[in-house]
Amino acid sequence: MTRSLFAVFLAGMVGIFVACGSEAGFNDPENPVSQISWPDFERLHYDMLDQTDTRLGTLVLETIRQDDEYLLSLQFTLDSEDGTVTDRVSVWVDADTLQPLRYQRHAESSEETLTAEATYRINADAEISAEVILDEDGEVTEETVEAGAFAFDNDSSAWLWRTLAFEQDLELTYRSVNVVQRRSQVVQVAVRGQDTLRSPDGDVVVWQVVATPGVEISRAWYAIDPPHRLIRWDQQPRRFILTKVETEP
Repeated sequence: MTRSLFAVFLAGMVGIFVACGSEAGFNDPENPVSQISWPDFERLHYDMLDQTDTRLGTLVLETIRQDDEYLLSLQFTLDSEDGTVTDRVSVWVDADTLQPLRYQRHAESSEETLTAEATYRINADAEISAEVILDEDGEVTEETVEAGAFAFDNDSSAWLWRTLAFEQDLELTYRSVNVVQRRSQVVQVAVRGQDTLRSPDGDVVVWQVVATPGVEISRAWYAIDPPHRLIRWDQQPRRFILTKVETEP
């Protein structure tokens, strides 16, 4: 497994890509969470495709209600001639606000491993910080990331965008914390109209959501009807297409 392939997961396979960019031109951060429509348990399966529609692997998004928290999990599996890369991310968030609480990640190939943990804190001014411990092949780094108000974990993005008050041309800004990159940044998210896409249950009308962190763009399509499932997710040069829905453990 080449390092460049493994680095695909570490540099931004989940949530949004980390890009250098300033807050200039963005509105002041605000709370993007309008409604939470998903059930107490849900498991969504996706095929990961490249630009030629070749299947690269899979993604599973799992939601589990645990009292007043949600456990949000992402499991990536990338297959190649050199072996399999797996990347599992778990984010615990407040069930009402999606405020991040705890974070764990383990990515592994035949030659490399990465583990990351973080504990989130919120101060009296509602400003978020993350105490991060990162282990890359035995090299341990500890760091505190200061994120400010209206900050959410980067790897909860697929859920966060799902809570938007979907309406044409909605635009807002929030802060995102990338634990592995040990930094935060401002993200602008916008609703850019409706499309029709194929889903496991047939054609479905969707809202297109465009997220812009710095100079990068991520596009996601959510069903217009509750529970607003994520049908397609584009992070060029990869696409994730919904193939299966489970609502029972």
